[in-house]
Amino acid sequence: MSMFGGKEVFLFSKVSGYLTYENKPASHITLRRLVECDGENYEDTIETNSDGFFSLEALTKKERAILPKEFVSHQKLIAEYEGKEFLIWETVKRSEEENAELEGKTLDFKCELTDDTRFIHMMLHSIGTNCTWNN
Repeated sequence: MSMFGGKEVFLFSKVSGYLTYENKPASHITLRRLVECDGENYEDTIETNSDGFFSLEALTKKERAILPKEFVSHQKLIAEYEGKEFLIWETVKRSEEENAELEGKTLDFKCELTDDTRFIHMMLHSIGTNCTWNN
């Protein structure tokens, strides 16, 4: 790491997957990614394809802090379908490495919008989600 260039930290790792509504592809719906880190807010949106597939590249920033500090990145994924919002992912990422959200596993989801939110407890954080992924 260069003292002036900083190091790249992952606010939200690359995420992709399929959205369904009542077990049918949730095609052409809006998916919003919301992130808050160090008092800065980030938001981007995409639309699922006809199969309900989505993909968001990793959201990163250059960290130029000289002294160590605690890393905290608040993450949300919200699907908007037929005038309703469905919170499909919410967590507080506590480690700046790529794929730290799932302790090294890629964020490759299958999400049924009508499923209830469940809570998954990891080593450093908990996740509220209605998505599944491969262990």
